[in-house]
Amino acid sequence: MSVRRSLRRGLRRPEPAVGEPAADPSRALRLIGTALANTTLLTALLYYFGLVYTQTYFIYFRVHYTLLGQTPDEIFGRGVDGMLLPLTGAAGAVLLFLILTRFLKMRLGEGPWNRLLRICTPVAGVLGLALLVSSTAIALDPEPFRDHPGVPGLGFAIGVLMVLFAWRRWTSRSTASGRSNVAELVTGYVLVSIGLFWSVGDYSGAVGTSRAFEASGVITTRPAATLYSAESLNLTANGVTQVKCADAESAYKYRYTGLKLLLQSGGQYVFLPGNWRASTGVAFVIPKTDKLRLEFGPPRSVPPPAC
Repeated sequence: MSVRRSLRRGLRRPEPAVGEPAADPSRALRLIGTALANTTLLTALLYYFGLVYTQTYFIYFRVHYTLLGQTPDEIFGRGVDGMLLPLTGAAGAVLLFLILTRFLKMRLGEGPWNRLLRICTPVAGVLGLALLVSSTAIALDPEPFRDHPGVPGLGFAIGVLMVLFAWRRWTSRSTASGRSNVAELVTGYVLVSIGLFWSVGDYSGAVGTSRAFEASGVITTRPAATLYSAESLNLTANGVTQVKCADAESAYKYRYTGLKLLLQSGGQYVFLPGNWRASTGVAFVIPKTDKLRLEFGPPRSVPPPAC
């Protein structure tokens, strides 16, 4: 009996479970909006990089890129290929900054951390303004920074972020309205996007020219292309030979040798002479039709004298 009484006395009425805080729909919408905005910006940057890359690449070979009907997949592919290393470096730098910030905040404590922020705020503001002024001066006279593509635009974007950080720290205690805060963030986002597009445009142009220069240096190692045509194409260039086939009943009456295929896109072939040079070389853009036939052989193969 005593055991039962002790058990009853030891039992306590269970406390009511504390309800979990209700999810905030506005916060979820903000997160979704931020993710969509950043994804859209990244997609636009990749496409813009691929587009400028394509333009400068074919300009090097004196071919206008609109003749080739480049598909979005091809343009995006060049954008991903060219932006892979810069994006990896940028993501690594941001991750390192976040880890360092979190480590210092945990290590220093609340008071020293706030003092550090008070010191960093004016420094960030001054450095940000200096970057903005320098970037504006470079935009007016970009020649001194031709050898550093992408740096001025990146400096502009970082300068905007630093100034925005300093400004929001200075005004954090003021009673600013929600609309003004949103306007500041939207304006800052637009300015950072402008800086990123500026940086990507300069960098992609330099990468496209560099890749074209590398491709021109290995033209002689590409497979030798022999082009057969039902009609004369009048391809005249140093190193390109036209031979009229002797067989009158042959479907292809002319043969062209000494060519290298640069690429095929949008129903167009782009051929270069095997001895192409940037100073004097020409490019042939030929529509892909049933009246053409291609043969490929070793890079330095010699075709027979007759076809």
